[in-house]
Amino acid sequence: MQLASAFGFGDVLGFSRVARGAMGAVWRLETSAGVFVAKEAFWKQPMESAVLDEVAFQRACQVRSPRPLTTPSGTYVADGWRLYEWIDGVVPSRDDLDTMVWLAEQLATIHSRGWTDGPMETNDFYHRVDVDWPSLAARAPELAGSVPRLTELSELVNATPLGDVVLCHRDLTPDNVLIGADGPYLVDWDNVGPLAPTQEFGFLLINHLTDEPAVRRLSSAYRKAGGPGEITGPDGFATGLAIMLNYLNVQLSAALDVTMSDDHRAFGAAQVPGLIRSLPAPGVLERAAQLARL
Repeated sequence: MQLASAFGFGDVLGFSRVARGAMGAVWRLETSAGVFVAKEAFWKQPMESAVLDEVAFQRACQVRSPRPLTTPSGTYVADGWRLYEWIDGVVPSRDDLDTMVWLAEQLATIHSRGWTDGPMETNDFYHRVDVDWPSLAARAPELAGSVPRLTELSELVNATPLGDVVLCHRDLTPDNVLIGADGPYLVDWDNVGPLAPTQEFGFLLINHLTDEPAVRRLSSAYRKAGGPGEITGPDGFATGLAIMLNYLNVQLSAALDVTMSDDHRAFGAAQVPGLIRSLPAPGVLERAAQLARL
């Protein structure tokens, strides 16, 4: 197989897909040299220059993560693929509060670096929602009852200032944690980019807004670890909402797109019900902001 050859890892003994997400898939590559993680990108191929910036940032943050591997010539990308050391572990559930506390502490560590080296262009995916929800609901009836709330939340996102940004992980969720025999590892640094610390902190809390003990505990852990972000109102959750809303739009649009592969359409359709259910009701953001300050 060309991938194993490109990274100098001998003969292929096995190659199987073990997970997929919205942006790519993870494969288990077993060769005569060992077992490795191979990452496939669906839509946007990784650029070597961007990966070099990402790796430098990851190392500076000193958060335990699987080691990215290079080819014999020292590059991290070969034919659009990346390889990492293999970690035997399990992905925790979103209800695993101990792991979420660990994530809050890693978030504080990342933010306290205040890293601004390299390109700092922002991405509207994290800051704006430009979706015609009524038109989309006309094609997807399951969305119809949520249009008023979707519109209201989109307006909140678009009215929130960007704030002072530093380099952040931008995908700090339990799905990107592996619990190994020696503890947790943070994976998937591919989305590294600029965010305001308060907004990434709000994103960490976005799936726990109605769980008062969780909001209190995660906020306390973040502050104790030196996190500089401070949520003072509903706008502190703007980036979390932007990600949720834009992701809903992308996955629902993919599910409706007959030109997409069956794999992509099925993945999108499976994501939609949970995303609709997770939309925060009126008053939830205000209460969660109060709890995050305590």
